[in-house]
Amino acid sequence: MEYRIVVKPAFKFIGYALETSTADGRNQREIPAFWQRYIANRGWEQIPNAVRRDTPVELGICADMNMETCTFTYLIGMETESFDNAPDDLVCREFPEAEYAVFTTPKATRAEFVPTIQATWKAIFEEWFPRSGYEHAGTAEIEWYDDRSGPNAGDEQQIDIYIPIRRKGG
Repeated sequence: MEYRIVVKPAFKFIGYALETSTADGRNQREIPAFWQRYIANRGWEQIPNAVRRDTPVELGICADMNMETCTFTYLIGMETESFDNAPDDLVCREFPEAEYAVFTTPKATRAEFVPTIQATWKAIFEEWFPRSGYEHAGTAEIEWYDDRSGPNAGDEQQIDIYIPIRRKGG
C-alpha cells in the first residue's frame, strides 16, 4: 500500500459526535448513516470559524477509543480557528500534533465510495501494519474529505485516511 508520513500540527475542531462500537460491525452501519444525516441537514453550515471555508475540508475523526469495550467516538466537522460562537449542540475538541501515515483510497463511484473507504481501513490494519515497522500511536484517526469527495467529484470519489503512528519498539 502506498502511503506518506506527515506531522500534522495541533488543531481545533468543531462538529458533531456519534458514540459507536466495532462490535458486530455496528460502526460500519452507523457511520455512513451519520454522514447521510450530516449531509441532508447541511451540518457544515452550522460550524463557525472554519479554517478552509473557501475550499472546505470536512473531517471524520475516530477518537476516544476504548479497546476493552470496542467503543469510540466518531466526529464529523471541520478544523476551526477558534471555538467562538460554537452552537451548544456541537462539540469542540483540540487535537495535539501527531505523526501520521496517510493513505489515499482508490477512486470510486458514488455507489462504491463507502465500501472502498471500509476496504482501505481493513487493508491498513490487516496488511500494512503487520509489515510496516510501525504501530498505532493510540490517538485519533482522521478521514480527510476535500474536493475529491465533494459534489463535483463525480465517479472519482476518494479521501485520505490519517493513521497515528510510532515506530515499533520506539
